[in-house]
Amino acid sequence: MVNVGLIGCGGIAKVHMQVYQSMKNVNVVGLCDLNLERAKHLAKKHNVNKTFENYANLVEIKDLDLVDICTPVSTHAHIACDVAKDVPAILVEKPMALSVSECEKMIKETKKHGSKLCIAHNQIFLPSIQKAKSMIDQGDFDLLSFTTMQKESFESLKAHELAADWMIKPEQKGILWEVCCHLAYLQLHFLPDISEVYAVGSKTKYPVHDHFAVLLRTPNQLFGLIDLSWVSNETEIIYEIRGSKGKRAQIYRDFDYFLENSVNPPLNVANVARGFLVDEKRVLQKWMNFGLNYFQKRKMIPHLKLVGNYITSIEQDLPPPILPEEGKNTINLLESISKSLDEKRPVKIN
Repeated sequence: MVNVGLIGCGGIAKVHMQVYQSMKNVNVVGLCDLNLERAKHLAKKHNVNKTFENYANLVEIKDLDLVDICTPVSTHAHIACDVAKDVPAILVEKPMALSVSECEKMIKETKKHGSKLCIAHNQIFLPSIQKAKSMIDQGDFDLLSFTTMQKESFESLKAHELAADWMIKPEQKGILWEVCCHLAYLQLHFLPDISEVYAVGSKTKYPVHDHFAVLLRTPNQLFGLIDLSWVSNETEIIYEIRGSKGKRAQIYRDFDYFLENSVNPPLNVANVARGFLVDEKRVLQKWMNFGLNYFQKRKMIPHLKLVGNYITSIEQDLPPPILPEEGKNTINLLESISKSLDEKRPVKIN
């Protein structure tokens, strides 16, 4: 049995608790939050006996195997370095830290104390993402470019308790760190040798960049695109791989729906009719997948796979599923995008 203590009982912690509750070999022994009432509320919901206001008290629990850090990004480095000497394993929500230097400090401290460190890049474990990566790795898809597009409304997300005010604060690095982090680590998953970025954008409604696009280049002429906005009235989250031979496949994240595009152009009546039927079929499949995700809670799958693999790595003394170096590389990419936005020029990546 793996004993878990969780720090930070906000939005994402609820998902983590659902995952832990579904695993037979995991026992959550304590919750911690600066807002003790919030910790008690989450503890009552999931039958956790111990709650704390100070994480120093949490890590004193006997036989604690894993600490899960679900606090705002500005606190990640400090907490991880603090608890590394007391627990054998740490899970840190994305993004890993505010800077590459903080990431390096976390890596150094955890190695010093022999503590295992994993970063919660959960979308790597989306079935549709894994399918696309497998096609590319096995040579079934000759990758030319990878596009990640995410359009949402911060106000709408906030109204449904899916976003908080701290996510648009400059001291937390704003939307670039909180939202673009997912798109950045996915880009590195498909294009690990990104060497240059060129970002353009604006601070449309908030004190941080909230509407921007990024071109990512590699030395071998593959490229990536990031298109992100938190000022859109309609939600749309689509990832797309394109091949050098004209093949194209799209991933609808919230539907976990993988679609290969191969319909002929509508240049005659027959192709128009065929395209209409194909579109109707796609819409039906997409909403069926959404229904399955909603009622069967399939949205938990990426977190469940990530945490499950990490628990296995702890039990068998294996490397974590997402290495801290991967977290650091993601922050390095975000820093380069931020520099390009501020300086309005292409930036080379070290």
